[in-house]
Amino acid sequence: MKFRFKALQRMREPDELDSPTLLAAPRGWVALFVVLITMSAAVLWTFAGRIPITVDAPGLLTRPSGTALIQSPVAGMVRSVLTRPADQLRLGQTVVRIEDAEGHSREVTSPFGGHVVGLSVTDGQVVAPGAPIASVERTDTAQDRMVAMVFVPAARATALAPGMDVDLSVSTAPAGAFGLLRGTVSSVSPYALTREAVSGLVGGDLAAQRYLDGSPPRLVVVDLMPDPATRTGFAWTSQSGPPTPLTTQVSVTATINVGRQTPFNLILGR
Repeated sequence: MKFRFKALQRMREPDELDSPTLLAAPRGWVALFVVLITMSAAVLWTFAGRIPITVDAPGLLTRPSGTALIQSPVAGMVRSVLTRPADQLRLGQTVVRIEDAEGHSREVTSPFGGHVVGLSVTDGQVVAPGAPIASVERTDTAQDRMVAMVFVPAARATALAPGMDVDLSVSTAPAGAFGLLRGTVSSVSPYALTREAVSGLVGGDLAAQRYLDGSPPRLVVVDLMPDPATRTGFAWTSQSGPPTPLTTQVSVTATINVGRQTPFNLILGR
């Protein structure tokens, strides 16, 4: 009887052709529309969206002429150190007095003006010709100001040009609390720097190690955007930036905004 009932039910089906048939539940249509809208938005974004292209590199806040070393021109014993870190030096000012092998007192003077970043000798120390005496951040240029020197690996610096926007994460002002320091690219060195050139800018081989990891870098000088409304005198991505003035010889990490690219071109590697 069970199978006979099904057979009779099928015989009545041709007479019910005008009855509505449910192809999909309303929930199914909603889900389908959501999927279609999402796929359409993804395709549109692939061709019309823009992804920022950036280059990250380490650097430091300093002066346009960087930090230079004062070296001893003679061999002998340091009799007296006449300056201390943070002192301001004038051109020709005596830094140390050295007694040579003949007992003569020789004065080592500064060949440039600036402020002392660090000393490499102490009283009673024996030095050889060319030994470092002091690191001095030069402030004797005509356009002395605070800038950021950024050392970008040469392979990643080909697209950089003056005028590009730069965001700087300052080590003494956490970005999460105070935002990023804003600037623009002032110049890009045409050639990669040697180890000696980097050492001459940052004050010695030890300081240069941070910027020589990998390929030789190119120097990118970043001018800081002024903003008299902040305590630092410079513009930040936050409203006010840190509550204390900025100082030089502070490490930064620069994010240079090269431009924007569509996701489609990025997938194709253009």
